[in-house]
Amino acid sequence: MTKIKKFYGPMALVLLVLLTSGSLWAIQNHRNAADREKPNQSVVLQPPPKPQPSPRSETGLPVVPVVATVEQLRALYAQAQEQLYNSPSSSAYTRALELLWRVRDLVDQAELSEVEHLYWLGRIEFDLGSWYQGAVYGEGPEAQRALPYYERAYQLAQELVQRAPEFSEGHRLLGESLMRVISLKGWFHALVHARTAKEALERALVLDPQNAEAHLALGVYYLYAPALFGGDLHRALSEFAQSEALTSNETVRFLSHRWSGVAYAKMGKTAEAREAFQKALAIYPNSAWDRNELNKLR
Repeated sequence: MTKIKKFYGPMALVLLVLLTSGSLWAIQNHRNAADREKPNQSVVLQPPPKPQPSPRSETGLPVVPVVATVEQLRALYAQAQEQLYNSPSSSAYTRALELLWRVRDLVDQAELSEVEHLYWLGRIEFDLGSWYQGAVYGEGPEAQRALPYYERAYQLAQELVQRAPEFSEGHRLLGESLMRVISLKGWFHALVHARTAKEALERALVLDPQNAEAHLALGVYYLYAPALFGGDLHRALSEFAQSEALTSNETVRFLSHRWSGVAYAKMGKTAEAREAFQKALAIYPNSAWDRNELNKLR
């Protein structure tokens, strides 16, 4: 009986911390703030579009698709990401989904190595999950529509790490995808897998200390993880500062400022939080979520 008490005492404390800490990692919505007042007019979630038959020429023969370049793939992906985070309306947000599916098609047309192909497939699956979760503000039963995409991204990242163990971005994608899976599966999944997610991000940075997206993802880990799992607002801010300094990517810079604003707000540093959100809005001015957070600080 004494041994049982010794075991369940600490276990009960763990469960209490987990249950009171809320969602381990929250995804924030990127849609028009006015839509919050009209829940019946939210984006209608549709299943992924079915593959269409190959187009045919006037002769009836299949049209051979044009081989896409990596530069075209990157350019369209950047456009899709901007649409995802900078949409002023529900219709514009739906456009982000269309762009992501176009990028997905382009991945199969581009001349990529096996590792690059796995990586891009994983990125798109992750962003498709972000779209579905963002469409319902990251909450409620409908948010579970995002889970299969995150799980697929995680599976692709696992295969990527096996094939290219020294590829930093593979570990970054693995850790970040697992974080999103944890956010939807809850505290027990966090108890089992949180350390794996954090270690994957840390491994990404060992392999490439200049990996801005890995710094960003690790910062989000520190921002939302309970102290039990190593959550630390000061460390989060340090990671966001590094991600912003190391990148020229507009979306990464935007998110670095956004999450810095959240961290400062949690610390009660209103002036710093306001400045961070203003920097985020200077990049993507149509982000209603960031503008709403800024207004709450006034």
